[in-house]
Amino acid sequence: MPTTTIPNDTLIRQIVDTLQTLAGPHPGFRPVHAKGIVCSGTFRPSAEAAGISRAPHFAGAPVPATIRFANSSGNPEVPDGAPGVRSIAVKFLLPDGKSADILANSVEGFVARNPEEFLEFLRSQLPDPKTGKPDPEALPRFLAGHAAAQAFVGRLMKKPIPASYAQAVYHAEHAFRFTAKDGQSRFGRYRFIPQAGEAQIAPEEAGKRAPDFLRQELESRLRGGAVTFRLMLQLAAAGDPTDDVTALWPEDRPLVELGRLEIAGVSPRSAADERKLIFDPTNRTDGIDLSADPILLARSAAYAISYERRTRGA
Repeated sequence: MPTTTIPNDTLIRQIVDTLQTLAGPHPGFRPVHAKGIVCSGTFRPSAEAAGISRAPHFAGAPVPATIRFANSSGNPEVPDGAPGVRSIAVKFLLPDGKSADILANSVEGFVARNPEEFLEFLRSQLPDPKTGKPDPEALPRFLAGHAAAQAFVGRLMKKPIPASYAQAVYHAEHAFRFTAKDGQSRFGRYRFIPQAGEAQIAPEEAGKRAPDFLRQELESRLRGGAVTFRLMLQLAAAGDPTDDVTALWPEDRPLVELGRLEIAGVSPRSAADERKLIFDPTNRTDGIDLSADPILLARSAAYAISYERRTRGA
């Protein structure tokens, strides 16, 4: 089992404060992934899933799920055609009344190895009090000294805009340890692959579309039937880093299908759900354990601070 370190509360609050400053004043919204849509669906595990983990949602019976798609911006009014990361968050509703979450993004990896590095990255984008604008040299200077961050930004800049939330591949950044009933354990990273295949549009075309075209497209698509994703697990090989969220594993690592996520429709309470739901990658169940990834270990504390603020309209 990995040794977990309690995140520094002051550091986590500084991260949330900086995210909110960068997003601008949007009381009641998340400081990132502010604009989203909540859906309901069902997860159906594969025959192979139980051999990977004894987690109850991999045991064989379907379980209900709550799904949220979102843009990465902290501005809830951001146009859907704006460049950036898209995300999926899934809450599996388990038979014992508890839940387990998966969060995944449309770009693989992350920009920082630890909370300290992430705060440095965020602060490099803050406006200078004298000019009201970011120092144009600050972010390039940070990236020049952090090769993994530079690689992540490079991947992001090359990523076209998805034509649909339902037609993007989503990568979970963090590794988890999965343990089966026989006690065998292995590390893996989740990946959602759309049954409909990927579809992308150029930024110039995306900029011409309606500000909410991703939501409108998803609502229209769901009226014609369920949207399906295959939940895959990329298995680590010996020596693959499991505590570094910036390190990508080679693409030749095996993928095992854990099951299928069938999204049936948009929640009739989507707007209210937006405010009350927390999706936390550390929220897991027996058979799934955390790695020693310091970014993963910090996220729960950050989400708790963010939730407390938005529920009181801050």
